[in-house]
Amino acid sequence: MQTALIGLAVVASATAIVIAWRWSRTAREIARGLDELRRGLKPHRVRAVASVRLAATFNDAAADVHARIAGLEQDRQQLNVVLEALAEAVIAVDPRLRLLFANAGANRLFGLDAGSVGRLIPELIRSPQVQEAIEATLLLPAPQAYQSELILTSREGNVRARCLAVRGTPLPGQPSPGAVLVFRDVTELRRLERMRQDFVANASHELKTPLASIKAYTETLLDWALHDDSVNVRFLERIDEQAERLNLLILDLLSLARLESGQEVFDHRPLDPLAVIEACVEAHRDRAEAKGQEISLDLERFADHTLIRADEEAVRQIADNLVDNAIKYTPERGSVRVRCWSDLDAVVLEVTDTGIGIPRDELPRIFERFYRVDKARSRELGGTGLGLSIVKHLVQSVGGQVDVTSRVGVGSQFVVRFPRWIPPQSSPALEGTAHQESPLLP
Repeated sequence: MQTALIGLAVVASATAIVIAWRWSRTAREIARGLDELRRGLKPHRVRAVASVRLAATFNDAAADVHARIAGLEQDRQQLNVVLEALAEAVIAVDPRLRLLFANAGANRLFGLDAGSVGRLIPELIRSPQVQEAIEATLLLPAPQAYQSELILTSREGNVRARCLAVRGTPLPGQPSPGAVLVFRDVTELRRLERMRQDFVANASHELKTPLASIKAYTETLLDWALHDDSVNVRFLERIDEQAERLNLLILDLLSLARLESGQEVFDHRPLDPLAVIEACVEAHRDRAEAKGQEISLDLERFADHTLIRADEEAVRQIADNLVDNAIKYTPERGSVRVRCWSDLDAVVLEVTDTGIGIPRDELPRIFERFYRVDKARSRELGGTGLGLSIVKHLVQSVGGQVDVTSRVGVGSQFVVRFPRWIPPQSSPALEGTAHQESPLLP
């Protein structure tokens, strides 16, 4: 009896050891699979050592979880690609104003980098308006969105301020775990809108002024002055002057419209610009001397046989507008100096005057249509207000560059660089055979 009990105890112990080993092995297999799942790997299949149902349940669940993790990772990568490709700046913040995410656009706009994540927004973006937009977004309930425009200035101050349209949306949750804000640079759009508004206002004024004069003189002639020989001819001359002013304005508008749309057809070919520039200066000499101005032309540094690739009429319009403006805005007994020289890669036309000058903050806008620094003085002196805009487009059409420097009360200097035309070089092989006699010739 005692021996039987001992045998049963041994069998029971052996069975328990085997069962414990099987469950231990199954636990290790499951732990290994969970670790692989944690690391993003596809877990191996657990063999049914202790429980077929447990192994099958784990294998099915692990495969499903792995597929979902892979799908989420794929979605995350696609979302990152989309966000990085956006021109807009996108940032995500938590309720404590810590940065959670920033795309490439935000990095460029705000000067952020990979080390910025987790830091406070006030430390990263020194803009009270941006911080106010973030705080206002965090206070909104989830379905609503914050929209506004703000001005972002650079830290260094050497980059002009940018206008940003911002849209902020709180993240879902109660309380909200943060917010996402999208910033779009609308600086250029606002500049173009301002240009359009200025153009409409200025064009309306430029058209209204001569029309009002024509109407007034016409009504006066019809009322009583038509048969008054002392004034009728003078009134008709004024009508003719204003009609010509309207005609010039319309011609300049049409020319500018064709230039901006690329419809202006110029025959750009090798051209010696000296004759065109000399003719332009001579054409304005009488007008300058009538104002007591000194006008000079300096061609000493111009190399012989230097050509540019441009249309003669385009060069004439460029020189004519620059010299006309210099004379117009230079007071009596002032001076206008025209210089033309050539260097290694360009022909340079420089027009310098001792006129009223242009304020520094006005310089970026002087090539806009109808833009005038001193509107009252400009209209008193005449002109359409389109000359410099036409100059800019004509210079661009020949691949050149125009720059201006000016000081109020001292004068202005316009510099146009025309790319030099370099004649194509013949191939050495062709040059070597060009003078060989053909064996077929006697």
